Amino acid sequence: MAKNWQDPAFAEAWDARHVVGNPARAEHLSLLLTILEEVASGWILDLGCGSGLIAQMVLDGKAGARILGLDSSAAMLEIAKERLGPYDERVQLTEADLTSLDRVKAPTECSAAIAVQSLHHLDETQYRAAVRWTFEHLAPRGWFFIIDRLAIPSERLYSAFHNLRERQGQSPNPADWSGYLEWLEVNGDRPLPVQGILRLLEEAGFQSAALDVRGDRGMLIGRRPA
Repeated sequence: MAKNWQDPAFAEAWDARHVVGNPARAEHLSLLLTILEEVASGWILDLGCGSGLIAQMVLDGKAGARILGLDSSAAMLEIAKERLGPYDERVQLTEADLTSLDRVKAPTECSAAIAVQSLHHLDETQYRAAVRWTFEHLAPRGWFFIIDRLAIPSERLYSAFHNLRERQGQSPNPADWSGYLEWLEVNGDRPLPVQGILRLLEEAGFQSAALDVRGDRGMLIGRRPA
């Protein structure tokens, strides 16, 4: 069944089980919070902020942080507004689609940007535009953190990824390549391979690296030059 991010019931169910079936997520988020401790205080862009789970973690862990959260789901933003209400002026939430970021009025000179499980819905052209927009809104030495699904490169390699996903306890885990492609299509997912994401980051001007990759899940980083 396709994910309906505009459905309040679906949004609440996702919020309650956001780490289920993705064992790498918790560790990647912990690593993100550790690195953010060394990032300059200021605005942090949260691209695809969803229900505000990550924003809350960041605000709790970094006293000088302010969050601009962007999401296209009104249902998710309603949960985020309730969750992040106590942080008052440290949070600004905006309903916005990641395919049209040029319409968003965002602070410039942001200290960091984060995109957690949000960019894999974009095709390559849209992904490129989102990366470039992010680069333009970061301060010199600003960081871009991407924690997301990665494409399995080919049918020839699929069995190895399937075995790893089974060991990791990822779900769902389609048995074959055709099932994998069908699962992506049903969910509107268009993940890029790690090499493709790094290329887009470098094209935009970032120095980039794959910090931690576990099969089709990864944490990639980019930093704007001084």
